Amino acid sequence: MPVTNSQLTRAQGPLSHLYPNILTSCFLDTVLVPLCTWLYLLAVLISFLLASRRRNIPRASHNLKERPSADSPELYASNGETYGARKRSKSQTVLLILYTLLIMAAILMTVLEIVRLALADLGIGLLPFTFVGIIVAGVLHLTSALSRGESLLGGRRGWVRWANVGLWTALVVVEAVKIAGEVKEGVGSRVGTKYPMADEVTDVGVMVGVYVALGVLELVC
Repeated sequence: MPVTNSQLTRAQGPLSHLYPNILTSCFLDTVLVPLCTWLYLLAVLISFLLASRRRNIPRASHNLKERPSADSPELYASNGETYGARKRSKSQTVLLILYTLLIMAAILMTVLEIVRLALADLGIGLLPFTFVGIIVAGVLHLTSALSRGESLLGGRRGWVRWANVGLWTALVVVEAVKIAGEVKEGVGSRVGTKYPMADEVTDVGVMVGVYVALGVLELVC
């Protein structure tokens, strides 16, 4: 049975009325996509509270740490590692620039999807809330990297890294589910509208690639 363009508008409810085994784009954009950001912000809040609690614990042992003497092997080792540290610094700078560009790309692709959905009168759900997660993740990563491990909200860089990896992974999964549903409904649908299905699949696919790249960079820079 052929499926018309009007049947393939963003149906309400969690399941497609045409294909009961797939989730609708409307449900994904209204519930699951913003849920990724909500869970991420909750993880950030919990990590911040734990980091604040740890900062209030006295660290007397750190004040007793002795400085190495002039002939200490530690001092010679640190001098010998200076050149390697400079090379790592240059590579880190390049990776941070790439990371910033990908954050900007994620924001711009989200803007593009929202604008095109709005122009086609398909509904944007809670997609604008995605900006919060992307911006917070980018700011925390960049501040922790530039401050040598101390994030903007306090705490070590490790929890920022894994919280961000969790966000990008969740977004990849949700967006991949969206693509699968759109392909099942028909890439050739909505032809002649302001946002053909093929264009939406392409846009979401690009976003998946950006999120994957951000997740990889979280682990290396």
